[in-house]
Amino acid sequence: MTDDDEPLEGDIGPAPSVGAPRASEERREEPRTNAISGRITLAAVALLLAFLAYDSIATALEARRRDDPWIYPPAVIAALCLAGLAALAAWALRRRR
Repeated sequence: MTDDDEPLEGDIGPAPSVGAPRASEERREEPRTNAISGRITLAAVALLLAFLAYDSIATALEARRRDDPWIYPPAVIAALCLAGLAALAAWALRRRR
């Protein structure tokens, strides 16, 4: 006599219930979730780079007005942030097509 809770040899688990989503339905929803999280991350990175560029430009202008060194580091950091923002925008537009 066997116990009903014991798995049989070669048994891979309980049968799926009627209301449970199938694996194919779960796979369809995963790309949508990944796309949404990717867009949110892209927007957050773009906002961060834009803020850093703005702040570095403001710092460079203030340093130049006070006759302090303004090209390095403030202007260089602003240029790097703007280049990163341009690269991010180009990548996003290229990926969208």
